[in-house]
Amino acid sequence: MKILIVSDIHGNWAALQAVLYAEPNIDATVCLGDLVNYGPEPRECVGWAKEFPSSGILVKGNHDHAVGMDTDPHCSFFFTKLAAATQRFTEQLLTPESKNFLADLNPSAYFLLGGASCFACHATPKDRLYGFLPPDAVPALWEQEVELARNPDFLFCGHTHLPMKKEINRTLVVNPGSVGLPSDGDPRAAYAVWEDGQVTLRRVTYDIEETIRAFAGLGLTPEIEEDLCKIIRTGGNSFPAIKKTQG
Repeated sequence: MKILIVSDIHGNWAALQAVLYAEPNIDATVCLGDLVNYGPEPRECVGWAKEFPSSGILVKGNHDHAVGMDTDPHCSFFFTKLAAATQRFTEQLLTPESKNFLADLNPSAYFLLGGASCFACHATPKDRLYGFLPPDAVPALWEQEVELARNPDFLFCGHTHLPMKKEINRTLVVNPGSVGLPSDGDPRAAYAVWEDGQVTLRRVTYDIEETIRAFAGLGLTPEIEEDLCKIIRTGGNSFPAIKKTQG
């Protein structure tokens, strides 16, 4: 059994397409949320999620909740202006049906993979939409989160945009990183694959300039568009502070 694990697509359709092309022979997909905001093509990304087969797992991210409920995504200070500006055009591009789809997503899911127990959420088990726990957090904090998730075999989470695979007691904690807006200095789309009980973190190149061109006509100010393009092109290297403050 081969499972694709993705998170934080953020309206980057070119990046998502590259991931799907790189992994054609999958049995199901686990998506850890944040289909929208920051990127220029939320309509296509939400459309993909709406066609999920029943075997897939899809949980809500803080940006999905914000767009679906017309509320604040509670981003870190650095991202507040970027999120607000892109949420405006995202809400205009999506139909009421698509917004309701985002609003109705569950914030977490328990499920089985090949007999292994799994828990999936966007952020952390303690705060499933907004909690921020980076890979270098002290082990005791991760132990608390694993316990709150009922000590599953696998704990899948996103939100930080930082890929991670870490064993906490008997639980393997996996963050696939961000498909559409990596923050670890590598601009390639990040994702993970679960195959017969083994997890690998993977990257794939995509046409970044295709994503950049898609911002045209969306009404962003030059400053906002320039900042977003720099992050996408450098994987966050041009803004070192975001590695600790993604939201």
